[in-house]
Amino acid sequence: MRILVINLARADERRRHMERQLSAFGLAFERVEAIDGRNLAAADRALVDHDRRRRITPYPLSDNEIGCWLSHRRALSDAAASGIPMTAILEDDADLSPDFPRVLAALDVQKPNFDFIFLHRKFKQGETFLRGLQLLPDMNMGRVGPAHMGAIGYVVSAAGAQKFLAYASRFAHAVDKEIHRYWANGLDIRGLERPVVTHADRGRSFIEETRGQERPAVRARYPDADLIYWRFQRGLTRFRDSVDKRRAWDEWVKKG
Repeated sequence: MRILVINLARADERRRHMERQLSAFGLAFERVEAIDGRNLAAADRALVDHDRRRRITPYPLSDNEIGCWLSHRRALSDAAASGIPMTAILEDDADLSPDFPRVLAALDVQKPNFDFIFLHRKFKQGETFLRGLQLLPDMNMGRVGPAHMGAIGYVVSAAGAQKFLAYASRFAHAVDKEIHRYWANGLDIRGLERPVVTHADRGRSFIEETRGQERPAVRARYPDADLIYWRFQRGLTRFRDSVDKRRAWDEWVKKG
């Protein structure tokens, strides 16, 4: 399976970290240069759908969130155009378990029909896992939800990448939330019984450079965020999302 690693040009140690892990498994990868949140162009910022964003939250997306979004879009565009049925996409701060190569090999052999398979899980309280295809004797693929799981590592089909890019030509959520909104984007999303990718919380954090923009105590707000109109819109959006998410999940349960 083709493997893409999203990596900032100045994050040398993170690139070496991924090289060491993947080389130990005998796996080759291609580097996708990440978009640096410190150097966004006006055209990058123009891709944010602020009207839709204000219906979700009083806080604009941070520079880091925009850069992360654009970085994943770059990788997904590559996957969609490659003509290769499946591509694994990893962020450069991922730790890979010994089961990682076995899962990729099993997917290559079994070729399941899907849009995204997430290799990382947060195991939120009350999270449900519906077993589906058995990938390994001790590992099943299935439905996880209703919860988002992050975007540190996933496998995407070429068709799934094309579908998501067509849906999200502009964006309002952080990229992981936008992908996991299966009830809105129509993606066929799967997860694993246990994660084979975890977040490596070590060394310098490039996310922290713009993290202050994401802390509500100091984060900039939309100037009109507290108007009754926008407060009502945010409440309405949360209600609709809750109903649509539950309805879509129930449909998945019925299908098995």
